[in-house]
Amino acid sequence: MVEWGAVILVPVVLRLVLGAEFIVHGYPKLFKDFKGTAGFLAGMGFKPGVFWASVLGISEFFGGIAILAGFVSRIAAGLLIISMTVGTLLKIFKWKVPFSKGHDAGWEWEALILMGLIALFLLGSGIWSIDAGQGWLWG
Repeated sequence: MVEWGAVILVPVVLRLVLGAEFIVHGYPKLFKDFKGTAGFLAGMGFKPGVFWASVLGISEFFGGIAILAGFVSRIAAGLLIISMTVGTLLKIFKWKVPFSKGHDAGWEWEALILMGLIALFLLGSGIWSIDAGQGWLWG
């Protein structure tokens, strides 16, 4: 038996949480410490750093807004899945961070966000979204 309350609420809750998360993390990359982000990325081999900082900041900030609003959510989630996969793989293989480090950050948070993005990508933005109102396939 399908629980319609869950069908309606799950995409909305995912959108609210994931959208807020990416807005909060994308904003400083674009508007507070763009040079620092560019330098950090260039130092990791993502050159030119300014280009990759723009890609990362724009995808996180504006992708977060799109997800929050339920506008082209699958496209935004797809781009953020790529970003989170790269970040998670860097933590695992380059920095050798364990899954969990107790009170310190492991890569468990990235894994949770990545799974939430995959769920949103598969479910779509739900019926309470701009995509649903427009009949948009990619939402």
